[in-house]
Amino acid sequence: MKTENIEDIYELTSIQKGILFESLYKPEFGIYLFQMIVTLRGSLNVVAFDRAWQQIVARHTALRTSFYWEDIEKPLQVVHRQVKVLSGTIGGSRSS
Repeated sequence: MKTENIEDIYELTSIQKGILFESLYKPEFGIYLFQMIVTLRGSLNVVAFDRAWQQIVARHTALRTSFYWEDIEKPLQVVHRQVKVLSGTIGGSRSS
């Protein structure tokens, strides 16, 4: 982790500690993992779509936050100044 890309560091809240514990203790349950798959039909401007997601991530710190708990005394959440959004498509071609 590059320290120049760190905006802030926080200890986990009690709720976050509980979620981390449950997620590590029973990872097969996935109770705190939410995923949504969306199928888009028609033409998609992938460049604009990627750019929009990058702007959303830049605006909201929760989307630039990662969690560290291994080999440290207390689990931490780290807010990064910048995060590069990776994107791609499945089952289709990229068009702009």
